[in-house]
Amino acid sequence: MKKSIILITVVIVILGTILFLANPFKREETPFSSGESITSSEMGQKIPEFELEDFQGNRVKVASSSGKPIFIDFWAAWCPFCVEEMTEIEKIHQEFGERLIVLGIHRSETENISQGTEFAKERGVTYTLLKDSTGQVYKTLTGGRNFMPYALFINKEGKIVRVKAGPKTAEEMRQIIKELLL
Repeated sequence: MKKSIILITVVIVILGTILFLANPFKREETPFSSGESITSSEMGQKIPEFELEDFQGNRVKVASSSGKPIFIDFWAAWCPFCVEEMTEIEKIHQEFGERLIVLGIHRSETENISQGTEFAKERGVTYTLLKDSTGQVYKTLTGGRNFMPYALFINKEGKIVRVKAGPKTAEEMRQIIKELLL
């Protein structure tokens, strides 16, 4: 009897601590401009506008009304597929130029930003790199899924037309982008 009371007390204390730390009622600052969010990255759904800081410290607003296709790639230096893909994404950025917005969103909540900065510098990345320091954009745009790398392909109207969880080949990325540019 005494052991079961102790066990119940321990369970209650652990659950209380978890709830206190998670605090589902606290309001966090969000990078999304109008409180919009999507529960998952479904085809045809409009991407919500959000704002993040780039690697130079400037605030960058990502708007679905840009009038250009957008290629968003979530990455981190610890992701082995990201290592392979980043050079190809840079080539794609150079190839399609101003016709395509290429955004690399660094999972800054999972590693130090200096690691990400050095990683991108070593690969000669010139496309826009943004810091997702809280992981909020990643969680929202992936619908809470946990995949790396994770990419979204958005058409000129701001609607998600393709989602790719996991590794991407250069040919696959180019084909999707060519379809977006039609």
